[in-house]
Amino acid sequence: MPWPSLQRLIGLWLGLLLLVGCGGGAVSQDDPTSATYQPTPPQPQDVGARLVGPILYTIDARSRDVWMYFDFARGAVVAVQDPKADSWDLMFQRYVIKTNGGDTNPTGRGALLSLGERDFAAVTKVPDKAQFISDVHPKNRPSSYNPIIEKWFNYSYLANVLAPKPMVYIVRTHDGKYAKMRLLSYYCASKSSGCLTFEYVYQGDGSTNLAGPASLRGAMMLSRGLA
Repeated sequence: MPWPSLQRLIGLWLGLLLLVGCGGGAVSQDDPTSATYQPTPPQPQDVGARLVGPILYTIDARSRDVWMYFDFARGAVVAVQDPKADSWDLMFQRYVIKTNGGDTNPTGRGALLSLGERDFAAVTKVPDKAQFISDVHPKNRPSSYNPIIEKWFNYSYLANVLAPKPMVYIVRTHDGKYAKMRLLSYYCASKSSGCLTFEYVYQGDGSTNLAGPASLRGAMMLSRGLA
């Protein structure tokens, strides 16, 4: 093959890799591996009927064999012996996230709603008539997954780097309460992958309100053009 033709072929191949690697969106210009997050020590405490957050939490999900379970009602990673009977809301292993509902656990009410790219602070309640999606397990997949959060990241094959998309999710917990969250990082402070850091607000009283009085006032000012 003539050299100019080979150059064009290589250029087209590299361009294709870049398009595929971006996963439908550009990876952040900042280095996603330069995280300063350390895994949060698990200290489960009952939240009760309170609104809590925003809270940053980092889960050490680096193991390829062990699932890590997070419970919003206790604000921490929790020990789970029986995933179909114990209380938990989200389970993490590497970049995989599942809910306590659907085909992962038919007895749980866990499900997810994506609000797309939104300002996290501006989300003050669960949308009316929200259509939550539970985990599914099609015949062509080895295990269950949630289609809402399966592709929560952009991945570059050339750089071998994963960067979270700026998405806001509403979580319906295993017992029908609500939280909002966004994923911030996939890397530990040591640059190793598998530490998922997310920010969340959890409503413990079962209502759809996801903002305290200060946030509600700010949202009202923005809607009236006063801010």
